[in-house]
Amino acid sequence: MLLREFLNRTGQGKTAVVGWGRGMGHKGHMFLASSVITQAREEGADPYFVVSRTVGKDDPVTPEEKLAIYKKVFPKHGHIFHTATDEMPDLNKVLTRLAEHGYTDVTLIVGADQKNAFQYLVRPDKSGVEPYKQFGLNSLRVIARQETNDPSAGEEGPRATPMRDILKDPNASEDEKFQAWRDAMNPELSDEEVLALMHKAQQRLSDPTWGKKPAVKKQPAKTMNPAAESVKYANKVIREMRAQEFIRRQLNEKASMTAGTPDAPYAGQGDSDDLSDEHLAGLNHAVSFPAISMNKSNGSSYLQYRFGIALAGSHPDPSEHMPVHQRAGGAFSGDPLLAPFSDEDLEIIKAAGDHLGLGKMTKLADKSGEIKGTNTVSPVAKPKTNKYGI
Repeated sequence: MLLREFLNRTGQGKTAVVGWGRGMGHKGHMFLASSVITQAREEGADPYFVVSRTVGKDDPVTPEEKLAIYKKVFPKHGHIFHTATDEMPDLNKVLTRLAEHGYTDVTLIVGADQKNAFQYLVRPDKSGVEPYKQFGLNSLRVIARQETNDPSAGEEGPRATPMRDILKDPNASEDEKFQAWRDAMNPELSDEEVLALMHKAQQRLSDPTWGKKPAVKKQPAKTMNPAAESVKYANKVIREMRAQEFIRRQLNEKASMTAGTPDAPYAGQGDSDDLSDEHLAGLNHAVSFPAISMNKSNGSSYLQYRFGIALAGSHPDPSEHMPVHQRAGGAFSGDPLLAPFSDEDLEIIKAAGDHLGLGKMTKLADKSGEIKGTNTVSPVAKPKTNKYGI
């Protein structure tokens, strides 16, 4: 459906006079509508009055209820009144649609207190072009209703704030509330209509959910099908295996270069510059035995298997009377790259290696720690207290 169907042409001219607002439908807003009609007649232009869809704590009357008031007060001009829609939600869209209708020049009429707020339409933007030209219009001027020749131009209309405030006043009587609303509304509305509208507004003002958009529930994430999940898991395993193999190869190269030197009782000890800071920081007393590497040229997968059994099957009792190689249950085992949690665990691994005759052990790092550049200061500010210590 085209947007222009929500804003039917009111005439055949090229010039339009437009009123825009979210008023509650009191006399002051009727003065604005009357000014639009008067100005359009003087200019020989087509009149339009569009009510915004704003509702909330400052707008306890619905756009449809406001529209009904305007049409009752101005029965001969009912066709000029429209409400904004989801497709035409703001004044910019309204002006764009008028340009699509063939209008080239527009006069926008607002309340005196709103005139400055709408000057953005005629001020050039960063590109140097006035917004109304971007809508497709040749000219646009913004005037206050008080600048028109309408008979109401010199009259001060009622304000919406007192109408809302009296409905929220617990000390105000029903008669006082009705009298305030009766005085603010046009005489074309009956007492019954004003009272019914007042009651609706009062109920909405006491409803904390009035005007609020319902929370949008987040849609649950779509789950992959079993085949896709399997592929995802397989890729994860492959990436981890490649990372582990990279570290093993680094360790084996170190072992072959430094084995048997006086400064390295364990091959490769203290010489790990080829590994990144991330690897070094994440390893605690990291060690490995080249003899149980998966590398076929200098390791044995069978010994790795036996070493894993020796660690996993050892007695967990840390008794001082039990041989250390039988107390290896505290070590993280099952892979040639071993990360013992403590100095005692490191001794257990060394003893287990000696027990199986695995030979030289490669030691990568003495301790774990954060890599350089890691933020060690909490981003949460310390709570401040006032002079009373609160």
